Amino acid sequence: MVMVSTTAEITFDAPRGPLYQWLVPGVFLDQLDTVMKDEAGFAGITVTTGTTGPWDVPGSTRIVHQFDGTYSRETVMAANAPDYFDYRLTEFSSTMLRLLVREARGQWWFTDDGNGTHAKWTYSAEARSILTWPILLPVLKVFWNKSMRGTLKRIKARAEKEVT
Repeated sequence: MVMVSTTAEITFDAPRGPLYQWLVPGVFLDQLDTVMKDEAGFAGITVTTGTTGPWDVPGSTRIVHQFDGTYSRETVMAANAPDYFDYRLTEFSSTMLRLLVREARGQWWFTDDGNGTHAKWTYSAEARSILTWPILLPVLKVFWNKSMRGTLKRIKARAEKEVT
């Protein structure tokens, strides 16, 4: 198992508990398309379908559809409000992703930062083999990280207007 990981961080001018409640069971549930846009060569999210439960309950699943017509299954692995959120992506419809990645994980940590909240988002992908790792490494570390940072900026802009 060869893992490739990348991390992006941001601080929100919003308190941790209300931010988590607004983001994880809110925006992440049914507004993902408002924050995950086309960026750095990655297709944004158009819609999620087939959600089996609340997005802050481990075991809940859904299908995440992207603008390029591809999709994947997303499963909540852990949701410990207001500190931590973990999800897994599998069943990639994209031929390229299926060739490169077995599964991917996204993990979010939320900590107090003065009157605000510091968020750390780590995204890890398990390479299909040692041969795919050299391709996956720059894709995640450079391009996906840029997409993650764009997503965090959009979340921040909304959160600082909507979270009280």
